[in-house]
This record gives sequence, C-alpha cells and structure tokens, in this order.
Amino acid sequence: MKNIIIFSGTTEGRTLSLLLSNNKISHFVSVATDYGEKLCMESPYVKVKKGRMDFEAICNFMVDNKIEIVIDATHPYAREITKNIKEAADKYGIKYMRYVRSVSEDELLKEKDSIKYFETADECAKALYEVEGNIFLTTGSKELSIFCEDERIRKRLIARVLPGIESIEICEKNGLLGRQIVAMQGPFSYDMNLLMLKQFNISCMVTKQSGRIGGFEDKYYAAIDAGASLYIIGRPDNEEGTSLTEICNELGINCNEIIGQGNRMSIRLIGCGMGSKGQLTDSAREFIDRADIILGAKRLIEPYQARIEKKAFYLAEDIIPYLETINKSMINGKDENSYRYFSDDELRIAVLFSGDTGFYSGAYKLYKALSNAAEENVINADIEIMPGISSVSYLASLLHETWEDARIISIHGRKDTEVWKQKVDEAVSTNKKTFVLVSNAEDLKNIFTELKDRNLEKCVMYAGYQMSYENEEIIRLTPDTNMDDLKEGLYTCLIINSNPFDKVTGTGMNIYLKDEEFNRGKVPMTKEEVRCLSIAKLKLDEASVVYDIGSGTGSIAIQMAAMSKNIKVYAIEKNPEAISLIRDNCTRFGTENVSVIEGDALYSMDELAAPTHAFIGGSGGNMRGILKKLYEKNTHMAVVINAVSTETMQLCLEIEKEYKTKNFSMVQVGVTRLNQVGSHHMMKSENPIWICSFEFDA
Repeated sequence: MKNIIIFSGTTEGRTLSLLLSNNKISHFVSVATDYGEKLCMESPYVKVKKGRMDFEAICNFMVDNKIEIVIDATHPYAREITKNIKEAADKYGIKYMRYVRSVSEDELLKEKDSIKYFETADECAKALYEVEGNIFLTTGSKELSIFCEDERIRKRLIARVLPGIESIEICEKNGLLGRQIVAMQGPFSYDMNLLMLKQFNISCMVTKQSGRIGGFEDKYYAAIDAGASLYIIGRPDNEEGTSLTEICNELGINCNEIIGQGNRMSIRLIGCGMGSKGQLTDSAREFIDRADIILGAKRLIEPYQARIEKKAFYLAEDIIPYLETINKSMINGKDENSYRYFSDDELRIAVLFSGDTGFYSGAYKLYKALSNAAEENVINADIEIMPGISSVSYLASLLHETWEDARIISIHGRKDTEVWKQKVDEAVSTNKKTFVLVSNAEDLKNIFTELKDRNLEKCVMYAGYQMSYENEEIIRLTPDTNMDDLKEGLYTCLIINSNPFDKVTGTGMNIYLKDEEFNRGKVPMTKEEVRCLSIAKLKLDEASVVYDIGSGTGSIAIQMAAMSKNIKVYAIEKNPEAISLIRDNCTRFGTENVSVIEGDALYSMDELAAPTHAFIGGSGGNMRGILKKLYEKNTHMAVVINAVSTETMQLCLEIEKEYKTKNFSMVQVGVTRLNQVGSHHMMKSENPIWICSFEFDA
C-alpha cells in the first residue's frame, strides 16, 4: 500500500482516517494543535504529526516519509495551508486529492435585512461598527485578531472557540476577558445555539458558511428565532474537490464494505412523555440535541432541530425503507450529498414516541423490526430504547394518587366502541382506580355516558387535558358536567370507584343492568331488582363457572358475565325464540364469556365443564332431575332458584331433606313500582318471587 497522509482539521478528515483504519490501511494524520491530536482515533494504523507546518516543513515531511498520496481535508477557509499542501505535492509529483464538504443551497439561505454575506473577515469586521449590542463570534480563533483590533467591537465580543490551550491563549492575547470566551467543542445543536444567543443577549452572530456538517443551518435558524442579525463570511467559490467514493476507489477501499467497517447508525427510540421538552430525561435530551436525523409524529418532532433533516415517520414500514436508502448512500456515495450522512463516527438517529416506550407504545414493535433489519444487514445500526414518562404516571402525580393498584386500559385508536365500552365497565366496577388512555373528547363522552347508563355515576372521573403543555388542565367530571363543552385535544382519564365489586369475596358493587336495555320479545324475563338480588346471593368470584338454566332472554347470564371477563357462563335454553334473544343480547352487551347452549338442561349439562354455581330460572318440570344432575357435577356448588309457582316453592322446601346443604335460605320478594297514569301516580305490584339459595355440602 502506498504511503498516505491526511491533512486533517475537520470532521471529514477524522471520518476518512476512521475508514482507512477500519480497512487496515496505515497512514499519517497531520493536525495543528494538541486538541486536534486528542480528537484523532487511537489505532495501530494511524501515526499523528502534530504542529503547524509551512511550505518547507510540508516538503520535508513528504520526502522523509516517502509520501505517495496526499489527502487535503483541511477547513475550507484554511486557504494558505491548502495552497502550500497542493504546491508541495505538485513539486514532487505526488497524487493530491482535495476532500470538499458540501454546502446547503437552501432557498431560505438568501440575503435579507438581517442576513448579510461578506467575502472576507476584514469586510465583516468593518460592517460590525454599525451593529449595536453584543456580537457572537463563531469563526474560531485563527482570525480573531481582525475582530479585536478596535475596542469598540472587542468589548462587545463573545467568542466561541475550541477548548484547547492554544485557542484560549489567542483569545487572551487579543484582549478578551474570561467572561467573553466560550471554549467548547461542536457541532452545536439549534437548541444550544439559541440558548447561548439568549444567555449573552446577542444582537449579531458572525459565522462562516460551513455547510450542514459544520453546523451552519443550526446557527442560521437559531439566529433567526433569537431575533439576531446573521453576518456570514462566504466560503471559497467554485472550489474543486474529490468525492468520498473517488478517494476510496483511489485507495483501494471496497465501498461496499465501508458501512460494515466504518460509520454506522446509532438509533435511539425515545419516550418523550406527553410532548413538552421538560418531560425528557437528560440523556434523551442530549441525544436529540446532537441527532443528525429526527423521526416521529409531526407533533413530537416539531420543537426540535436536526443537524440533517426531520421526517414525520413513526411506523416501521416508513422508517426502514428510509434508513435502507441512507444505508446505500453511505455505502455507495452515489449522490452529491451522500457525505452529509457521515458524522465523526456514527449517524445519530432519534425516533420519538409519546409517553413511555414500554407503555402502550409502538416503540417495541419498531425495535423488533429494526433489529431484524440489522440482523439481515439491511442497515448497520445499534439500537437502544430510552424510556420516558407515561401519561398515566403524570396524571397520577398531578392528582396525588398512586397507580400501582390501578387497572389500566387503552382505547386509543380503537373503533370497536361497544367492545371497549364493556371492557371499561368491567374494569371500573371491579377496581378502585381505572386509568383509560383515550383518543379524543368523543371517547371521554362515551365513557361518561356509559358510566351513567350502568348506574356507576357515583364514581369520580378526572380528565387530564393537554398534560405538560402550557394549556394543561385537570377536569373533574360530575353528573352535571356539560360534556359538549369539552375541548378537542389529548386526554387521559382516571375513574375512581369507592365501592368496587370484590373479585375474591364476591361482595361489593354489582353491575346493574336495566330491563329496558335488553331485547325481550315475548319471552319472560327476571325483573332487574330480583335479578340483582339473585345474583348477589350466588356470591360469584373471578373463577366462577355458572349454569344459567332456563336462561330466557339471557338477562341473568349476561349480568353475571358482565361482572368479569373471567367468569364463564353457560346460558342453557331450549326455546328457539329465547335462544335467538340470548345471542342478540350477548352481542349487544359484548359478553363473549357467555356460551349459549340449546337443548334440554337435563341432557345438555353432560358435556359442559363442572359448575361452581347455578341459577335455575325455569326447569320445564324437571327440577328434581336438574338438581340431581347438578349434584353429580359438583357436590359443593352454590345454587339459587327463583320460584313463582307454589309447586316450585314446595320443591325448594324439600331440598334440605333430600340433600346435605348449608346456608339454606328462602326469601319472598315483592316489587311494587310507581307508574304514572295520566296526571296521577299509582303503585303497581309485580308477582311475588321466592328466592331459594343454598350450597351443596356433601
């Protein structure tokens, strides 16, 4: 391999050195300062030449080390050193390649009242006499003396230079005080530039047009947003150079291997909380500030400025093809902007998600897709997840509530309204706290209406609106709340039920379904008051398996099933009209845990799972046979029987004689309703019902 020297001083020079080292190509790197030496990567393939060299020194170095290829990756404004390197290479017939960075030609970057261009630093310095206020100088230390000659400018300067001893000494030599020196290594994000402009109350920023890699656009947009003038020293015009691909070809590097050996993508899936920057962790904020590319929903990426570009992508089917295109550009360098995808040692890509990445987030799905793409060499990347703050934990903190004991449901984006309504009903009725992630105000209205319809209106409901934003609001929803007044926006809600149904003991709030909610047809139905009392006497729990024998309209079966998705109910009925009604009502209430069994109960029970509980609303004259069958299925089950006729009541009284039982009870229930008749109200009595309850105790 030929002897190679890279005259560095820019990101491009360090990147090229990295590529050569990864391809095991020995080379020299020339840097001017101690700080430049520190930035060079440690590698057995790199020898660093530190110190500034004039024309003679360059010639001597090339001869002494038998240099055959010279790569000039110095700063575009370092015209003198470029001139010396090229002349020395020409003198000895050495191959010379000028590595040039691209500059954005964005239509926005045109001269206007607050933006002025100058060919030289001298011209810019003279123009600063007319500027009032503080001046932020970001052109480095090399030409600092030009701006410090006149005290009228010098005393108003804030100079940002590299954090090296040499740069700081130049500042002090030119009369700058410590409070006027910002010694930091770039590149600097939009947010960092904006912060400095505001902190030092800057009226004018001075910069060089150093391209995207040099952070020019971040400085440009920060100055615009800070209301500062921007004085730009233009780069050399029509500078000819060599592309990365041409250099690699000259050095014998296989460009198809570069991506695997050199630069790679560093992808972070970041939870942003509810959306404000204050929700970010320090590590997430730091990564976003330094990100080359930012992806995510438009709302989330809007506050941030990427070094290269932002895209409103958050789905794998959009992101992976996009990254694959970048990957190919990094490998092949086919387009003129391919170099823009190279940074010092990695391409930093931030993908933003709302809330926490591990909580109802698309982050994990994308993580799996990206990992598969990396394994298949579609992209060369390391992928990590950076968690955020969920809307649930944030709302809980605002309300001073814990959420460790809460049920959490997401209905965000769900279209199966009737199904999720039932899910919310079940959660609210069996938990003291239920958090619900919703899509919009319409979802909140549906939940609120559902609670009222299910007689759960005594629950307390809170809605967190636009949480973490300036217009954040916590709304307490009461029965008197006009839901039409709700604003459109982002919501998360908490429902507190002080008396939930106890899933272990079977005590507490019972789901109350009104008679008029069922489709009845001409089939008899157990009235709602009797229904609730009968179910309460069964003392169901989460693991209950219930036979509803003579199910009729299915009202008993459905109300039991609605108490918990874990309760399994068999609705046994032989009347075809009733069977149709049961199925219709199950669909209406979303009780998928009800199995409709068509046939005579005495024979239909044989193939069913053993019951823990049974309700008998109709026996078809086979009460004794049904009880015998139930006893055979489970000798320790709970049974409730509704008796209307005297004969059925008499059979109930004989149960204690025929079976060993415990907790035997018989109560008569008479329901009298108030009905309006014309302008008057009258009481109307329903037929009295005997409710017999007991447990087999073999």
